[in-house]
Amino acid sequence: MFLRVYNYCYISRLIVYGNYRPYPQISLRSSTGVAPDTPTPAKHRLNFTKAALQALPAPATGRAHFHDAKMPGLVLSITAAGCRSFLVYRKLNARPVRVTLGRFPPLTVEQACRMAATTLARLAEGVNSNAERREAQARALTLSEVLNDYLAARTLKPKTVKYYRWLVEDPAGAFADWKDKPLLAISRDQVERRHRQLVERSPGIANLAFTVLSALFKFAAARYEHNSQPLIVSNPVKRLSGIGTWCDLPRRQDYISPAKLGAWWQATELLDPTPRDLLLLLLLTGLRKNEGAALRWQHIDLISQTLHVPETKNHRPLTLPLSDWLMNLLGERLDGAALPYVFPNASGRGHFTAVPLACHKVAEAAGMPRMTHDLRRTFITAAESIDIHPYTIKALVNHHNSGDVTQGYVQISIERLRAPMQLRAPMQQITDHLLKAAGVKASAALVELPTRRS
Repeated sequence: MFLRVYNYCYISRLIVYGNYRPYPQISLRSSTGVAPDTPTPAKHRLNFTKAALQALPAPATGRAHFHDAKMPGLVLSITAAGCRSFLVYRKLNARPVRVTLGRFPPLTVEQACRMAATTLARLAEGVNSNAERREAQARALTLSEVLNDYLAARTLKPKTVKYYRWLVEDPAGAFADWKDKPLLAISRDQVERRHRQLVERSPGIANLAFTVLSALFKFAAARYEHNSQPLIVSNPVKRLSGIGTWCDLPRRQDYISPAKLGAWWQATELLDPTPRDLLLLLLLTGLRKNEGAALRWQHIDLISQTLHVPETKNHRPLTLPLSDWLMNLLGERLDGAALPYVFPNASGRGHFTAVPLACHKVAEAAGMPRMTHDLRRTFITAAESIDIHPYTIKALVNHHNSGDVTQGYVQISIERLRAPMQLRAPMQQITDHLLKAAGVKASAALVELPTRRS
């Protein structure tokens, strides 16, 4: 008789909890007093009432979960801080799903029961409210929010981050009036019109702005999805390629010709030693202005006669050999140097940053247009004019063409670039050529440098 009553109670409880199996193996001597198939210990099940839920203690750490005895799947979660929330717990496709309903007591027990019944019914139909909520949030993602996610996922230089934010968020940029617009609301027609407006202002900014916007759409297509399907299925910026409205921007070909190099060199003497030496180093190494300006003494090895640039534009560290003239220049700067930067600013707390201003002063004194990158182009053009191998030039200026299969097999060592063999090392050859063109070294008749090939 006792066994029959026990079985009846046990099966009734399993039916309520949704775990009924026709012939369960029951142990009447369970050490805990709880049948093995009961999903949650009995002490965590109770009839949900306002008074009962308010009386429940908060756990010392983590969370405690209490299940409603009348509504299977309805759970009250309590944090160590005493925060109480209703949620629904069920398995969908063999995976646990937790759907938060709301805080207790603002959400009453009766309201939670009604919401739980609806949520459980939708789960039974295979509809996950969490997934729907995430989809709705993703569809409402604004351009500014996508930019934030993009910047968080990328490792970009501070200058690049600042420029991207300027394009999207600053009224003087390109998309400030779109920053709160959902990404899915940006149409192809809007892209075409905005690009046309920006072209009137600056073709360069127009191209760059929509290159950034296209990158954000590509990122969003890979990042946001629903049911394993991307939420962003088209990139409206492709309209510009389809109708051929990208601006054709010719590359600058400016460099300092041999006829003007002497005047330019003499004009550097008008500067203070720090900007003067920095401009000369940029000319004789082909480094970009920020790469040269940010050099620290820890990057200079006067014993092995090398210069190391850990952070470059293409994220590939660069180590260069030093010519004799640069060894002397850096050796003189090292004497008495007490600051970490080779070219410190006036405060000594950072590196020299006014490179464009220094270039402008020198160019004005020498009677030529100012352009910092002219120094890099002058270095490359000089190397080409004395028949330095193209792959050697690429190695010196840290250029890399991913489409050049042969280049991937060519490994050029520092010793190949610096150590004298039968001919002078390429870096020394380029330095000597430029020094002669500037009149710093005695030279035979100068050969006019050719216009650099694009």
